[in-house]
Amino acid sequence: MRKIVSGLLIGLLFVGCAKQETMYTIQGEWEGGDGKVVYLKKDLGDKKYEIQDSVVVANGSFKMQKPLGDVDERILEINGSTNIIILDSVPIHVKCVTVKKTVKGKEIENVRAEISGSVEQDIFKTMLLAQRDEMLMMLGLSFMGRDENTSTAMQDSLIQMYTAMKEKTVRTIDSLVTNYPDCHATALIINNFVIKDRNLAEVEKMYEGLTPRIKNAYLGRKLKTSIDNIKKTSIGSIAPDFTLQAPDGKNVSLSDYRGKIVLLDFWASWCGPCLREVPNVKKVYDKFHDKGFEILSVSLDDKKDNWVNAIEKNDLDWGHVSSLKGWSCPVAKLYNVSGVPAMLLIDKEGKIVATKLRGDLLMEKVAEQFGE
Repeated sequence: MRKIVSGLLIGLLFVGCAKQETMYTIQGEWEGGDGKVVYLKKDLGDKKYEIQDSVVVANGSFKMQKPLGDVDERILEINGSTNIIILDSVPIHVKCVTVKKTVKGKEIENVRAEISGSVEQDIFKTMLLAQRDEMLMMLGLSFMGRDENTSTAMQDSLIQMYTAMKEKTVRTIDSLVTNYPDCHATALIINNFVIKDRNLAEVEKMYEGLTPRIKNAYLGRKLKTSIDNIKKTSIGSIAPDFTLQAPDGKNVSLSDYRGKIVLLDFWASWCGPCLREVPNVKKVYDKFHDKGFEILSVSLDDKKDNWVNAIEKNDLDWGHVSSLKGWSCPVAKLYNVSGVPAMLLIDKEGKIVATKLRGDLLMEKVAEQFGE
């Protein structure tokens, strides 16, 4: 009898342990979606994705539920549209709304997903909305920058609007980071949105403001790794060497420029702000080139014709290289480039002496290297 009781107790212990396993739950409503498939994906980078879960919509609803693992971001793909979510233990509710519109006589069906769930989800949603508005404005600027009929006054007006929106996004980020130090979403926001725009000291201060629980969690550890990588290309560090192909197919290395003051310039032919910065860059190049100043531009284009045509059209008479892999460019990853234009200045010894250079600051920092 004692053995039977002991066996039952052990069995109950294992059952209890099994019940403690943390699960994620995604429940959705999609009227008219029967037979469609909803996917849960993980972004692996380089435009690669891993399907981690899927479900067929039946009777206007769907449900996903599996062991959680680490709290992390995921992509919920509905009708071809992607929605970034924070996957945690709090059930996520999705309401799909079908919107039909006619374009050029053809009816197009879009499905908008209204997602709600934990505080984590709400925090990240707030950030995504701010980022969406900023990106729409940036796309407008890029389009106008390519239009030769756009007046300077109109471009200046758009730049002012974008600057105001950028400042609003900064305020949103600061508020979220300050008010939610014990949320996984906060670590994700710092890693995905802050690192690319703020200096290292600010990023480290935000990281230190996180609670120990978040620092030790997956997204906190991921943020710490990103910070450590940035230090490798921060001011005072030796610029990592690399080799890419020039337009003529020859290999060019950063180390080929050792002994010169070098501006490492990340850009793209489709980047309106990059092209608007060209007159300023030319001014600096013309003034200091004969004294030992060089520019090596790394293009994030993925089509050679677009890249070469932009060089010729804008008379960019300095060094150019590209992997022609777009945002998957290994050198952009090496230097933690998440937006263009991005410029950093390297001294004669190969040390990074300035970053985030635009406008008058570029002229000022280059002049300092020549004692002016």
